[in-house]
Amino acid sequence: MGADSKMKSPVEPDIQRIPIEDLRLDSNNPRLPEDLVGADQGDLLRYLYEHGVLEELGRSFVDNGYFVHEPLIATPEDGAFVVLEGNRRLAALLILHRSVAAGDIGFVDIDPTADQLARLRETPCYVIESREAVHRFLGFRHIGGIKTWSAEAKARYLLQEVDRAAEEGAEDPFREVARRVGSNAQGVRNSYIAIRLLVHARDELEIDTRYVQHERFGVWERTTHSKDVRGFINFGTPRAYQGVMQALEGIDAEHTREVLNDLKPQPGYRQAVLSDSRDVTDYGRVLANESARRILRESRDLSLARQVIDQLSMPDRVKRLADSGRVLLGEISAASLDRETLSQIARAAQDLQQLAGDLRSLAKGRLEIDD
Repeated sequence: MGADSKMKSPVEPDIQRIPIEDLRLDSNNPRLPEDLVGADQGDLLRYLYEHGVLEELGRSFVDNGYFVHEPLIATPEDGAFVVLEGNRRLAALLILHRSVAAGDIGFVDIDPTADQLARLRETPCYVIESREAVHRFLGFRHIGGIKTWSAEAKARYLLQEVDRAAEEGAEDPFREVARRVGSNAQGVRNSYIAIRLLVHARDELEIDTRYVQHERFGVWERTTHSKDVRGFINFGTPRAYQGVMQALEGIDAEHTREVLNDLKPQPGYRQAVLSDSRDVTDYGRVLANESARRILRESRDLSLARQVIDQLSMPDRVKRLADSGRVLLGEISAASLDRETLSQIARAAQDLQQLAGDLRSLAKGRLEIDD
């Protein structure tokens, strides 16, 4: 393979210089879209070229060489070294060297000399004996560390790790994985549930989840935190791993499809029904009320449906004010107050009496008009 076969543990690895032709992009990289998992090197490289902002890296390599203090992390597989950490850097190097995988891909206005390419032919790498040996490092670095992945990439990584921990017999897979990656059990559970619901909807309910997973995953994850939304899709609030797996079997397919559709723009509309994660609480309240939900379906306007909820809650809000007043009356009766304080209370009570009278007159007047 063109490099020393000696390998160290992830705790004390040696830096090896490996020829560029012996390095491969990782087709199981959690940052890749799911439809690219297992793809060939050419497809991986084109995706990274189109989405990875590689030109700046390429220019830096040509001008400065490769910085040895930023080695790739690789593991031997099938006669080569698969890069588990540093795929963007490897992609930039492959394009500069016009590798077979690069095809017609090239950088504009970057034309390295033969000497510059020769300096970049061998790349510093930490070589780790297996993917499993480096999983904890990558998890800690990108889940709880300073170089975090996107919410969707994190969730796909956690999906694999939690399922692996469950297969290995962990008593609490969420807590076990949280300990490994420097997170907490609730955070791991929330991400796991969000991605697992999408996978179940795609594989078992035949719902197209691609747009939500790739474009709106952050909003979707926040949506799955809502107790009202979970109740609407009949998922509930399971906490243990087995409880989550059991709850998946009972989710309502049509209601799940309805929620997923609300997260993506529909023909004839510029925005999705639920376009902002800050509206998730109100969205859940709307789904939990049949009248408000009907308005939402007819209008596709969350603010209009929210008005129905607000109107329905008005009697409860008035009642809460009355209950608070009764509690306050008891506190004032039992307290020893000076004359100035009592005078202030009397003036405030007069304002309150006037407001209560106006509120009563308004309600009675509306009733008479309706009659």
